[in-house]
Amino acid sequence: MKIFRILLSDLHFYSKIGVYPQERLIGNEFILNVELSIESSLFKKEDLSTSISYAEVYNIIKEIMKEEWLLLETVALEISERLQDKWPEIIEGKIRVQKIAPPIAGIEGNCGIEYLF
Repeated sequence: MKIFRILLSDLHFYSKIGVYPQERLIGNEFILNVELSIESSLFKKEDLSTSISYAEVYNIIKEIMKEEWLLLETVALEISERLQDKWPEIIEGKIRVQKIAPPIAGIEGNCGIEYLF
């Protein structure tokens, strides 16, 4: 089977996501990556309705990232559910959410999750 992968990489958001109350009060920076796969046989040349619009994917993610959440896992699951509701032709996907400055003493780097569906 031949597939197209729609990619949105290194999307930056400032969101109120975290277990600690202060994370949800002041927020944090996040980087998000999404890969969505569809069968290439569904695609018709120059017909956007047979593919997945990057702009629409971004807008769905942006709306979810505006909400307050405790867990990155929940965020990834919510994104995947909304994308699959909008485009049932998605055969697989990957969502990676990284917190830029996790509130862990002494840590240098990002922490995050990756969800395959």
